[in-house]
Amino acid sequence: MQHNILIVDDEESIRWVLGTSLEKSGYKVDYGENGAQALDKASSKDYSLILLDINMPDLDGFEVLTQLKNSDIESPIVLITAQNTVSNAIESIQMGAYDYIAKPFDLEAVGRVAKKAIESYKSAKKIKENKFSDESISLSEIVGSSGEMLDIYKTIGRVADKDITVLITGESGTGKELITKAIHYNSLRKNNKIVSVNISAIPKELIESELFGHEKGAFTGAVSFKKGRFEEANGGTLNIDEIGEMSVDLQSKLLRVLEEKKIYRLGSENPVEVDVRIIASTNRKLEEEVEKKNFREDLFYRLNAITVNLPPLRERKDDITKLIDHFTNKYSDELNLEKKIFSDEAKQMLVDHNWPGNVRELENVVKKVMVLSPDRIISKKILTEEINFNQNKNEARELSEIDKIISDQIEKLLEDADYDSKDIYNMVINRFERHLIEILLKKTNGNKKKTAEILGINRNTLSKKIKELEIKSG
Repeated sequence: MQHNILIVDDEESIRWVLGTSLEKSGYKVDYGENGAQALDKASSKDYSLILLDINMPDLDGFEVLTQLKNSDIESPIVLITAQNTVSNAIESIQMGAYDYIAKPFDLEAVGRVAKKAIESYKSAKKIKENKFSDESISLSEIVGSSGEMLDIYKTIGRVADKDITVLITGESGTGKELITKAIHYNSLRKNNKIVSVNISAIPKELIESELFGHEKGAFTGAVSFKKGRFEEANGGTLNIDEIGEMSVDLQSKLLRVLEEKKIYRLGSENPVEVDVRIIASTNRKLEEEVEKKNFREDLFYRLNAITVNLPPLRERKDDITKLIDHFTNKYSDELNLEKKIFSDEAKQMLVDHNWPGNVRELENVVKKVMVLSPDRIISKKILTEEINFNQNKNEARELSEIDKIISDQIEKLLEDADYDSKDIYNMVINRFERHLIEILLKKTNGNKKKTAEILGINRNTLSKKIKELEIKSG
């Protein structure tokens, strides 16, 4: 699809230089000489991008920008200025410009800005095509126009109004809860409740009661009747977060509920019919958990009808600058803070960071520096002073050194290995598994139950491994 770009500048040479460069990149370019032409052309044609000069003889760029925004023109607008001042930068963003570029400009930089702006425009168009509900919370918090995120938007659009189970996977901090809300608030159940339960945040002995409820006297401490999360979500959506942490025994009961659409409260033999849509999420790789016998294969396939996999932030770096702008706007409003802008160097510093905590970590960094910095422009220097990125580098260096030690140990094991045995994998895994279990048993003073919990396996499995690996458990 060819994208249309409108260039508005009172200098013919500027129009020619920009237009020639963008046409070479495959865009179709129209031109305007003043603010009046900008308004006329933008109202009569759908542009993927408008490049708009600030200093023009009739209406300046700021006035044109205001009128375009008031006219609900959805095209991203990039302002062009010969005065690269802080006030121009701040005012441009405050008034709703996608970005601004300063003269004299680098044509490659202009191309990059144009590409990002058009990707943002394409993303918004795709969301509209998927008919997301205007009144829903939907996608207001989901930011990104990378290829991975566009695929996710399309998946949400296709499955939201289909009453089907969805499994959302991804590392912690990638935004799984936002995808859950987007699906619910664009579904046929949007007028009913969405109820969430985090399996990892509830003591294991209480999870069944939380999910299914209990009768009075069902167990010690059950002093009154209690509805479970399934009943609370009846008619709506139940989000089971970190489902990979659920015990195998409870997985069996969950599978039964999904098949029969009935629950049994603890202490009762009377079934309660429930009508809920399940959206499960996890930061574990459930396929691997199935192979390890930690997760039921039949339940996995039941949950895995539709899977949405959220990529880590380090794999969609093109979205980082958009997220920075989003969080800047968000906390300016929520915390009543002065509007602030991150300098290009500061943004690049954030783009270059690895973000082990993903979007949640980036959000906390932006929020912290906005609160702590007295300056309106967040520079690289301010960012370095307020956020200890060196700590992350040291941690990465330490991990790198540990990786090298492990690698060296594996090489030593392989020096004397019998390659004809076809059992190299188990030999290496058993050697390291033995040390891991021995160290944890020592740290827990021989407490097998605690050690099993730390490892994420059941106690019987741990006892079996101790016996097989001939580990002295005290």
